[in-house]
Amino acid sequence: MRLSMKFAALLLFVPLVASAQFRDLDTAMSNLKRGFSSGDPQAIVAGMASGDKVMLQFPGLMEQSDFFGRDQAAYLLDGLFNKVKPSAFEEQKAVKSSAEQQYHITGTWTIQNAGKPETRELYITLKQKGDSWSVVSIRSAGK
Repeated sequence: MRLSMKFAALLLFVPLVASAQFRDLDTAMSNLKRGFSSGDPQAIVAGMASGDKVMLQFPGLMEQSDFFGRDQAAYLLDGLFNKVKPSAFEEQKAVKSSAEQQYHITGTWTIQNAGKPETRELYITLKQKGDSWSVVSIRSAGK
């Protein structure tokens, strides 16, 4: 009986995790900075809604470039971070577009690519959904 009550409690929690999004822009920026500075894909996918597809584009770093679901994005970002070893992410510019309900972030991303330090620009777009924000796209400038 006790095990089934724990299982029922777990089932109540699952929908909250599956619909994860950033609760506000400060949380979004904090998670994105942590994710891209330390190579933590979970910090980034925390802002991806479960049913949405997110554009990932990292020319020269990752062969796949398309719209991906949350699990695929976590897998691809994990592989990317293992390859390039991120070390820093600094926001350069952030613009809120109220008409589009979007937030456009441009940042500088520092990585170790093939053992050499490299800096790339990252372009991240968030979309407002109710009171939350979700990741729509993450693109890197190519080299």
